[in-house]
Order: sequence, then structure tokens, then C-alpha cells
Amino acid sequence: MSNEPLITFEEQGSILVGRIQATSVLDARNVAAFGSLLLSRAESTPGIQILLDFSQVSYLSSAVLNELLKVHRKLLETNGSLRLAALNQDIRKVFEITNLDKVFVIYDSLGDGLRKFQRSIAIEAQERSWNNIGKQE
Repeated sequence: MSNEPLITFEEQGSILVGRIQATSVLDARNVAAFGSLLLSRAESTPGIQILLDFSQVSYLSSAVLNELLKVHRKLLETNGSLRLAALNQDIRKVFEITNLDKVFVIYDSLGDGLRKFQRSIAIEAQERSWNNIGKQE
């Protein structure tokens, strides 16, 4: 196993971008580490917004899908969310076949994902403020 971290994180405004560094996430150790890294972020920061960049990933095991679902559920419990970006054609097809493309918001590229994710966060915040105004009257 390489000394390079499996995922590196970088804050981009209100979004935490997780760049998956491994070209493949296959063996049980990688999959468990992948899930643990994401779950620890989700549990330590309620309401966190995570965008995972898959641009370096050429292959992943089906066990990763289960880890992504666990993280997705944990984030929903804390008003956070998990979105995905830059999946290659083969990985995207796996998400489509398993209907996980209906569960996760998937962006074509990291840049597109950041713009659209930030915009959706801004819209949600604006709607919350409008709802609060209506409650005060």
C-alpha cells in the first residue's frame, strides 16, 4: 500500500472537497479506510457538505458503494449531504445500473460540481430565511 493518503480534503467555501487519490479502491483495507475517513468527517462535523472528486479513480469495488451509502445516511441525519463529481464512464454506469444515480447527485466535473453545489446551498439558505420571515409575522 502506498504512503499517499487515500483521500485528501480541502475546504472550498462551505463545501469540503474530498479528492480520492487512489486510482482504484479495491481491497478490504482500502474500502474500510475509505469509509472510516468519510464517516469520521460526517460524525465530527454535523451538517457538513462533502463533494467527492473521483477524477483519479479508474476502478472501485462494489463494497465502496455500500460505504458511500453509509456516509450518505449519516450526513442526512445531521442535515449534511454527499455529492459526487468526475466519475469515469464505467463507474458512472455502475451507479446507473444500481440506481444509485437517483440517490446521489453526480456532477460531470469537479468545477461544475462546486459551482452547482454552492448555488444549491445558497438557495437552501435563502429559502430558510424566507420561511423564518413568514414565521415571525
